[in-house]
Amino acid sequence: MMNTTSEIKPLLGVMGGMGTQATACFYDKLHELQPVEKEQDYLDVLICSMPSIPDRTAFITGQSTESPLPHLLRAAKILEEAGATCIALPCATSHYFYDELSKEINIPILNLLEETAIYINNRNIKNVCLLATDGTIKGKAFHRALEKFNIETTIPQPDIQSDLMEIIYDIKKGTHVPPDLLNMIAENILKQESQAVILGCTELCIIADKNPEMINILDVLAQASLNKCAAQ
Repeated sequence: MMNTTSEIKPLLGVMGGMGTQATACFYDKLHELQPVEKEQDYLDVLICSMPSIPDRTAFITGQSTESPLPHLLRAAKILEEAGATCIALPCATSHYFYDELSKEINIPILNLLEETAIYINNRNIKNVCLLATDGTIKGKAFHRALEKFNIETTIPQPDIQSDLMEIIYDIKKGTHVPPDLLNMIAENILKQESQAVILGCTELCIIADKNPEMINILDVLAQASLNKCAAQ
């Protein structure tokens, strides 16, 4: 018989599938951050993985007229109705729709972009280069989050941006991508202009080496998710 006297724990909902490997990597990071004595001590997590959600970058850049918003809302409502107490969205580009999502959902949705800006500000970093999708860069949501803390943000040159998009979409379709090109891009940027590089697409976070000058937004989101659930 089920024990009904146990305390009801917070339930983290994860809007996943954008892409699938990034979602799996996020869950791994959640796991690694939790020092537990037994299995039952881990955070309860409910993952809704919907890779069928239309391409966010294609919509933001005008290459598609199919809005991802109704599909994002569906995923968020599935998690809310299933009992999630807060939601993590491990896809930076999807935060273009953050305000519209938040208006329709009655539980908190962690803002990955703002959490990253807070993390960078706490490290007293004032100049960063944003490596992200064309959609994230055009949508400017990440820029606005960083501007709140007077953090100067640059973006890669067009040829480098093209290389990054190829890396991102190769990872999304399951191609094995070694970190060499990403590391070279980051190293060159750090030598020239920026205190740090933001891995502003969760696909890039999958292949990145651990480097304090390369800010892994999945690490930031995993810690922020644990902090939020601990406070509930």
